[in-house]
Amino acid sequence: MSNPNRTSIKYSALSATLFAVLLLVGCSQSPLEPTSPATDTSQPQVLSRSTAFGAGASLSSGEYYTEAVINAETGGCLELVDVILDIPPGALDVDTTYSINIPDLSVFYNEFGTDGLVFNAPVTVTMSYRGADLSGVDESSIRIGWWNEDDQQWVDMVCSLDRVNQTVTGQLNHFSAYALVSD
Repeated sequence: MSNPNRTSIKYSALSATLFAVLLLVGCSQSPLEPTSPATDTSQPQVLSRSTAFGAGASLSSGEYYTEAVINAETGGCLELVDVILDIPPGALDVDTTYSINIPDLSVFYNEFGTDGLVFNAPVTVTMSYRGADLSGVDESSIRIGWWNEDDQQWVDMVCSLDRVNQTVTGQLNHFSAYALVSD
């Protein structure tokens, strides 16, 4: 016959462990799920696509990915949906596989690879925000940010905004996750 006190101690320990796991999971912030503006106004928000974009576009939801080996001597260009990477000659010393991954088409968030690459010469990225949901967004605040894993926050890049063509262009010195963000 089991001891009722032992059973309650086991359930208490299990409950405490489950609570600790949920607390840890709940405290980590994903770049795709930034804090809501109501709880953290210091963090920029990832721009999202308008629902009209999904209805009128030929793109369905899902992940989009492309990669190519770019010649170190000549450089090259890699494009996917609304992102262009322009790799100049000499950005790296050897021919390298470059990639663009768009894990969620509902937001303007991209993962550039090979993750962690640091360049000899800056790589130019151009991101279009055509089809963005601009309700409540000051268009002049749209910029590119990169996700800092250590600090769990977006870091603003120096970039230029072209409101006529609805693009933002910046110079990357390393690869990681990048997004169009706004205040």
